[in-house]
Amino acid sequence: MVRTIAQFLTILVIYLTGTRLVTWLDLPVPGSIIGMALLFIALMSGACKLKWVEAAAQLHIKHITLLFIPFIVGVWHFAGIFRVEGIKLAIILAVSSLVVLLVTAFIAEYLETKRKRSKQNGNNDF
Repeated sequence: MVRTIAQFLTILVIYLTGTRLVTWLDLPVPGSIIGMALLFIALMSGACKLKWVEAAAQLHIKHITLLFIPFIVGVWHFAGIFRVEGIKLAIILAVSSLVVLLVTAFIAEYLETKRKRSKQNGNNDF
């Protein structure tokens, strides 16, 4: 339990670092995206080990559907826009979802291959 809380705090610190960078540098990108990029860079460079954030990340993934409920409820406030621009929005959502799915699959496959190679070479750090 303490380990998972520490892992959540690690992810939180990286997220907050991303939001601060956006504020300081006046970037047109959400802080959460910058934080995610920082976490990715830290994991790939070895500055952050996967085991330092893995349990918290797995818990997030397990309950990710709960994170979409506020979004879905919020969409109903814009029902008029969907009646007018529904087809365009559906195409944009489908294409962007496909891109996210493909990029995520590529990165997951790459990391899994890298982890298997690392275990075969006797290196358990990844």
